[in-house]
Amino acid sequence: MGLKNKVLISEILLFLLFDGFLFCLAWPKIHYHDFVLTETSYTRLCSTKKILTVNGKFPGPEIHAHKGDTVLLNVINKGDYNVTIHWHGVKQPRNPWSDGPEFITQCPIQPGANFTYEIKLSSEEGTLWWHAHSDWSRATVHGPLFIYPKIGTTYPFAKPHAEVPIIFGSWFKGDVMEIIEEALVKGGEPNLSDAFTINGQPGDLYECSKPGTFRMLVEYGKTYLLRTINSGMNEELFFAIDQHQLTVVGTDGAYIKPLTVDYLLITPGQTMDILLKANKPLSHYYMAARAYSSGTGVPFDNTTTTAILQYSGNYTAPSSPSFPYLPYYNDTTAATNFTRGIRSLADKDHPIDVPKTVDTRIYVTISINTYPCANNSCEGPNGSRVIASMNNISFVNPSIDILGAYYKKIKGVFGTDFPDEPPYYFNFTADELANNLTIPKRGTKAKVLEFNSTVEIVIQGTNLLSAGENHPMHLHGFSFYLVGSGFGNFNNVTDPKGYNLVDPPELNTVGVPKNGWSAIRFRADNPGVWFMHCHLERHASWGMDTVFIVKNGPTRLTSIRRKPRTKKILTVNGKFPGPEIHAHKGDTLLLNVINKGDYNVTIHWHGVKQPRNPWSDGPEFITQCPIQPGANFTYEIKLSSEEGTLWWHAHSDWSRATVHGPLFIYPKIGTTYPFAKPHAEVPIIFGSWFKGDVMEIIEEALVKGGEPNLSDAFTINGQPGDLYDCSKPGTFRMLVEYGKTYLLRMINSGMNEELFFAIDQHQLTVVGTDGAYIKPLTVDYLMITPGQTMDILLKANKPLSHYYMAARAYSSGTGVPFDNTTTTAILQYSGNYTAPSSPSFPHLPYYNDTTAVTNFTHGIRSLADKDHPIDVPKTVDTRIYVTISVNTYPCANNSCDGPNGSRVLASMNNISFVNPSIDILGAYYKKISGVFGTDFPDEPPYYFNFTADELANNLTIPTKGTKAKILEFNSTVEIVIQGTNLLSAGENHPMHLHGYSFYLVGSGFGNFDNVTDPKGYNLVDPPELNTVGVPRNGWSAIRFRADNPGKLASFR
Repeated sequence: MGLKNKVLISEILLFLLFDGFLFCLAWPKIHYHDFVLTETSYTRLCSTKKILTVNGKFPGPEIHAHKGDTVLLNVINKGDYNVTIHWHGVKQPRNPWSDGPEFITQCPIQPGANFTYEIKLSSEEGTLWWHAHSDWSRATVHGPLFIYPKIGTTYPFAKPHAEVPIIFGSWFKGDVMEIIEEALVKGGEPNLSDAFTINGQPGDLYECSKPGTFRMLVEYGKTYLLRTINSGMNEELFFAIDQHQLTVVGTDGAYIKPLTVDYLLITPGQTMDILLKANKPLSHYYMAARAYSSGTGVPFDNTTTTAILQYSGNYTAPSSPSFPYLPYYNDTTAATNFTRGIRSLADKDHPIDVPKTVDTRIYVTISINTYPCANNSCEGPNGSRVIASMNNISFVNPSIDILGAYYKKIKGVFGTDFPDEPPYYFNFTADELANNLTIPKRGTKAKVLEFNSTVEIVIQGTNLLSAGENHPMHLHGFSFYLVGSGFGNFNNVTDPKGYNLVDPPELNTVGVPKNGWSAIRFRADNPGVWFMHCHLERHASWGMDTVFIVKNGPTRLTSIRRKPRTKKILTVNGKFPGPEIHAHKGDTLLLNVINKGDYNVTIHWHGVKQPRNPWSDGPEFITQCPIQPGANFTYEIKLSSEEGTLWWHAHSDWSRATVHGPLFIYPKIGTTYPFAKPHAEVPIIFGSWFKGDVMEIIEEALVKGGEPNLSDAFTINGQPGDLYDCSKPGTFRMLVEYGKTYLLRMINSGMNEELFFAIDQHQLTVVGTDGAYIKPLTVDYLMITPGQTMDILLKANKPLSHYYMAARAYSSGTGVPFDNTTTTAILQYSGNYTAPSSPSFPHLPYYNDTTAVTNFTHGIRSLADKDHPIDVPKTVDTRIYVTISVNTYPCANNSCDGPNGSRVLASMNNISFVNPSIDILGAYYKKISGVFGTDFPDEPPYYFNFTADELANNLTIPTKGTKAKILEFNSTVEIVIQGTNLLSAGENHPMHLHGYSFYLVGSGFGNFDNVTDPKGYNLVDPPELNTVGVPRNGWSAIRFRADNPGKLASFR
């Protein structure tokens, strides 16, 4: 039989790619935070001053996340100074836009402004931190970032009893911004700090500080994880706890081989995870930290900060705790003994990837220098200015950010000629060096690296100005391996022979030893603009900085992500949502699509049956090959029995997020609605808004095998509404006149969530669904799935005022992540009245109120009158029982982001559909073999309790293929769609059938019973739909007559 007398239905697919999966033990999550910067009064060292804080806290608030999560954080600057925030140690893959250094990756957030950071965690695990990256504001603007193991995994050590942050800081009695500004103007050293702090408190060795001293309460026999951060400004610190050993298990967000010590050394910028066993006699013990200052004659803060380790229990506390041993301030041997003991854990669960060969070698000298001042008027040596340099170039901040200039190809902002070696060689670490070696060049220089190249940087300390000292060097955007270090001048022949390429520590901040060198290696696989600088703040301010630019890779997923916030989206005729199409029942539309975008695209006419015309149905690689950029395609849209509201949308990847619009089909000319003509008709189009590029989001998820990012907002007619940041002005307003009736033409074009919708104090009368009329159903709320459309009468009969329209998700899956935000619009009456300051809000069912959903959906019945007859098949020729499941699929080396390193996919009858490389309709029509199979089964491969609470893992692995089901022309078909609870991921699934409307004759919860359940079918007035919400862990039964020959993408 040919195309004319058979119908080919492709394998049923989920309408929504990854429509909200569950396996809460694996999914990365999105965390939302607001940071409000304000000047807040704090008292320390007997005096009170205002300091810049986040949310009024010093140190700032903790951020908690799991490995692989994303944090969206809105910074609102209510302070007096410009500011940016850096997420220290977070690699931010492909996302330099949110890295934070001022004038490197962004212009500062000015007072009164705000900026939202997207912090994308990847391989980091352990303790990191965040801090301001503008001038010296980080002295008070900083806080911890705790990254726990991926859910379902554990620490590589026994779980501690509790976790305690230990944050070292620097306190200045003066205004830190004025201190550095004065020093830069005068050219001399900035004032030293007046105290060190532990968790914001100096400790009881300082004046007026005893009452606030931090106390850590412990129980005997318990083990504690100290999450230690040196946020101090200018000093490396020795730290110890009297009579207690410390076991270091992590540095800079990566695990190390456990290192048990009596003291540790931590540089500014570094973090450490430390296990502390409370195993000493019940008492009070000092924790103490003081400076390690390696530079001969270099001024430093020589005070000591303390806290108290206090055991719980009954005992007589000592009048003063006992004090720990700390190495002397210039004990370089003690510093070296500690740092050389640090080795990566490097086990099978925490592998490392040290580059064994190197594509690019860079030898960088770091120096303190002088620079001439007019009339020798500065406060540096001999009236000069003190500055710092790398390879004899002192970095100068530009006036616009380097990332933006690089991205937009703006010339003159920076140069790309940062050298691979110093301009001349000498004995860098000699005790005495000539003065003429101390004057560097000044400029804004960057080094460009090829994508995926392996890089070795040897950082060589110098003794210029006899100012040799340790330098903690921090690289943004990467972790690196410290493969070697030593004293004196690096020897490029002999020193590499001693490199540790087996288990070097993985760091983001390395302490380059006084008059010595450190060699680091990394793979330049993170495209973007990345800052490198000394984390002694005075040195960074003087210019011991540079920039690395990593080129884009060959694909979109190896290139810098598009700039966030204002973004380009794919649109039709420049509109979002797209243009309205108006037609009458039975009309034909010819529509030429010209693709001037960046991606392939097709357009689907959702709910249009397209009789005998599958060529214009639109799903990519099902009925057509995509329209490539620069090409065009003309669709012939043949309307038949449809009447009411339908819609059109892109059907390629996730492009429909922004490429969609309404299709209004009026009654045939000469006929009328089955209700009184409304005063006006208003589209209400729900959508999903993503801050990121939707095409990159789904592509990245498919490559990594995990769940795509959630949307950042829902929209009504393209606007999020006034509950979202920066969205109030655009909030959609529907103007109404009292006493008039309006027809709302409603569409859920959202990507991944079903929605509850209501209008405060107003009832809604649903009169149509999916382009067919129903018996009027008056409700206080409704639920609409992605893909569905509804026609709704609204009577404007309430007191003149403003009323919220609101929509939020119905998420039936237990633990399934979803966008839990709420979109709003305003129903605004015309007339003279005082508008409320805020509209009143409607009642919406709770997000998981399945009873509310069922009550609404069970009320929908076809109009089924003489003018709108229906034709429900009473007998069935073909029965198909289809299970729909979320599954996992193995990945090599368990390297994917799904449960236990697997890939997440979905299936029907245990077959996960694979798109072919040419369209199935063309292959069927031209009899091209090998494109698809026709053996899609009529039932699942095996039966089990599909909706059980717990199901075996071996049930989750489907087969993959391009399968279709052949139907005889004019046969009557029943499909029972059975939800499953595989991966505990049972939830509602909106299933869409192309080319047909069907009758929803029955639905229920649990497993379908083919003996008893059909007895309850509604064969009298079932709703005629094209998209059906299959209930969570339940079933839906649909019937239709296969009278539309062609290739149809069914249930996608």
